Amino acid sequence: MQENLPGRFPFTAGVFELKRQGEDPTRMFAGEGGPERTNKRFHYVSLDQPAKRLSTAFDSVTLYGEDPAHRADIFGKVGNSGVSIATVDDAKKLYSGFDLCDAATSVSMTINGPAPILLAFFLNTAIDQQCEKWIEDNSQWSIVNSRLQEKFSNNRPVYAGDLPKGNNGLGLKLLGLSGNEVLPADIYEQIKTSTLQQVRGTVQADILKEDQAQNTCIFSTEFALKLMGDVQEYFIDNKVRNFYSVSISGYHIAEAGANPITQLAFTLANGFTYVEYYLSRGMHIDDFAPNLSFFFSNGMDAEYSVIGRVARRIWAKAMKQKYGANERSQKLKYHIQTSGRSLHAQEIDFNDIRTTLQALYAIYDNCNSLHTNAYDEAITTPTEESVRRAMAIQLIINRELGSAKSENILQGSFAIEELTNLVEAAVLAEFKRISERGGVLGAMERMYQRNKIQEESMHYEMQKSNGSCR
Repeated sequence: MQENLPGRFPFTAGVFELKRQGEDPTRMFAGEGGPERTNKRFHYVSLDQPAKRLSTAFDSVTLYGEDPAHRADIFGKVGNSGVSIATVDDAKKLYSGFDLCDAATSVSMTINGPAPILLAFFLNTAIDQQCEKWIEDNSQWSIVNSRLQEKFSNNRPVYAGDLPKGNNGLGLKLLGLSGNEVLPADIYEQIKTSTLQQVRGTVQADILKEDQAQNTCIFSTEFALKLMGDVQEYFIDNKVRNFYSVSISGYHIAEAGANPITQLAFTLANGFTYVEYYLSRGMHIDDFAPNLSFFFSNGMDAEYSVIGRVARRIWAKAMKQKYGANERSQKLKYHIQTSGRSLHAQEIDFNDIRTTLQALYAIYDNCNSLHTNAYDEAITTPTEESVRRAMAIQLIINRELGSAKSENILQGSFAIEELTNLVEAAVLAEFKRISERGGVLGAMERMYQRNKIQEESMHYEMQKSNGSCR
C-alpha cells in the first residue's frame, strides 16, 4: 500500500499510469544576452521536437526587478548568465515563433521577486499572439498599420537580426502595440479569455526559497506572499488551469549546499506553507493545488534516486488525509535539473558521465520534465555543441535504453524500497524540527534554514576539496 502501481495513490511510483508518448520530458534551460539571442537558442534546442518545452533563465538585472541601464552597478550584468527582459516587447521577441496557446508548447520562467510582472509580460505576449492570428484571419492589417503610423513616426520596435530557423514571425507584428489598441473590446476580451485558459507553463515565484537560499528578494516576504496569493486568485477567477502559479524549488536550496534530505524537507515544508496561506485567504484546496509544481536537483548521492518517490508519497498522503483534496490535487508533479555543483572545472569532459547518471536517476524515478546540464557549465555559458550533447543524454536514455521504457523498472528492489522508507522518515523528522521552531516562517526568523544549508555546504565542499567525497 506504500508503493502501489504508477498512477495509483499514494503515487510513489509516479502520478500517471503510463509515460507520455510522443514527447520526451526534455526541458532545456536557456538565456543569455538580449531576447533575440535567447530566442535563437530556444529554436535551436526545440528544432524538430514534437513538443516545444522552453525554460527561461533571466539575468540578475531582471531577477532584481531593475531596468537595464547605463549604471556602473548594472550595465555589465545586462544579459549576463540570463536573458534581459524589461518590457512586453522584449517578451514578444523572446517567445516569437512559438504558439503559446498550442497544447504542445510549454514555457517555464525562473523568476521570483518580480514574478508577477514577468508573468504579466508573458500572458500579454500570448494574448497578442492570438490577436495577430485573428487579425490575419480577418484581414485587418490596415487598421494595425494605421495605428502604428500614429504611434511611431519612426523608431518602431523591431526584432534585431534575422529570424532563426523555425521562427515564423508569430508575435512580432504587434511590436509596440497591444491587441486592445487595435481590436474591438468584445473581440479582445474573447481572445483574452480563451488564451488564459489555454496557456501552458510555469512561473517559479517561490519567495520562501529565495529568503532561505538564493537571495534575490526585492520585497518583504509578507508582501511577496501576498502577490503570490493575488496571482493564484487571478488564476482561479480566470480559469487558468494549465499554468503553474508557483514552482516550489529545492534546486537552489541544494545548489546553495543542502544535502538531499534537507533539500526535500525544506521544499515540501515550503509547499505546505503556501497551501496553508492560500487556504487562509479563502481559496479551496482543489482550486489551487493543481497549480503548484515542484523543482528538485539530482546529485550523485543515493538518496537522489528516490527523491521523487518520497516527495510524491508525502504530498499525496497530506493532500488526501489532511486537506481532503481530490485526486488531481494529490498528484505532485516536478521538474528535475541535474546538479550544477557536482560538475568539476577540471577535466570537464567527465561531467557528461555525472550528468548521465543523474539523468538516469530522474528518468527511472518518473520525473515529469528534465534539464541535463552541459559539461562545460562549470567554466562558461554552454555552447551549442555542449548543449547538443546534454540533450543527447536524455534522448539516448529515453529512446535507446530498453530499461527506461518500463513504467517502474525499480519496483520491488529492496535497496530502493528501503531507501524510500529511510528518506521519508528523515524528511518527517526534519518537519518536526521545523515545527518546533514555529513552522517555516518562524524557523526563517531564527535563520534556521540558512544556517543548516551553510553547515551542509561547508561539509560538502570540504569533502569535495580533500577528495573524501564518495
